[in-house]
Amino acid sequence: MRCSRGGQTGIKRNEMNDRSNTIVVRDARQSDWQNVRRLLDEAGLPASDLGPDLLGHFLIAERSGADRSETLGTIGLQQFDQVGLLRSLVVSDSGRESGLGRRLVAALEANACCAGVKDLWLLTIDAQRYFGNLGYKIMSRDNAPDIIRKTEEFSGLCPDDATLMHKALHDGTRK
Repeated sequence: MRCSRGGQTGIKRNEMNDRSNTIVVRDARQSDWQNVRRLLDEAGLPASDLGPDLLGHFLIAERSGADRSETLGTIGLQQFDQVGLLRSLVVSDSGRESGLGRRLVAALEANACCAGVKDLWLLTIDAQRYFGNLGYKIMSRDNAPDIIRKTEEFSGLCPDDATLMHKALHDGTRK
């Protein structure tokens, strides 16, 4: 894992060529808010506690071609010292089946680890298998740290039957 540098995240700028276009995973900017909101709305993910000024720990996957740029996905992190809440992983239909979701999760985990996060948590209603394949373990909601319980996502935005998952991040390596 590598830390974010210069607004670009991951190894070798985390670029991938795709049909003569380049896909880049980068830090989100306030100007990305409309695209982030559209992706979240289309996926039915909560966004009422977000806004353009709260995208500081979000990443954007973007396809840039000669004549246009397209936002393909996003993912966010809420950090509380050594504890993080992964939120809002979404990949557009045109970005699916390309490994882009994995790239976004890996980039977020790298950034979180570099920022000192040791434990990453998430809530999901339908992606348990996906995140399980990425090393996240299902946990009882009773085991959530207090700081996670106090988030709007845990306490109100996600339904009570949302599955809590956890992954430990250690010394720059993912486990």
